[in-house]
Amino acid sequence: MTGVAPFVSYVRTLHRSWKEGTFKGEHKLFLLNGASHSWEFGYCDELLKFAEEVPWLKYAPTVSRPWDDANWKGEMGRVDDVMRKYSDLWELDGTNSVAYLCGHPDMIENGKGMLKRIGFTKEHLKEEVYWIPAKEHATT
Repeated sequence: MTGVAPFVSYVRTLHRSWKEGTFKGEHKLFLLNGASHSWEFGYCDELLKFAEEVPWLKYAPTVSRPWDDANWKGEMGRVDDVMRKYSDLWELDGTNSVAYLCGHPDMIENGKGMLKRIGFTKEHLKEEVYWIPAKEHATT
């Protein structure tokens, strides 16, 4: 849950400001949230509700192990597999967006590669790697 928690806090704050009239929706938030199984989404219902209510938030949860999750009817695939689909759908590219990738190091590397191919530059890519992969040592 900790991976998406900062975004939930941000959405809640923006939503409160939206209701108070101090945030007019001058910038938008697009959140692609991945998990292995749907029961791992601690904030899915809340984020879906916010996304239905306000024009400045788009939210798409995706499950990477749907064969273990028969009740899941939403998006299926790893985040880095569906990232291009949603970048196109939401019309995001390096001229109008900043991407913030956080999570598994392989997802971040794959995601950065895909985003660079559609025009994101280093200045438009932010990352938070959850851990640094161990280097494999060659044995002699």
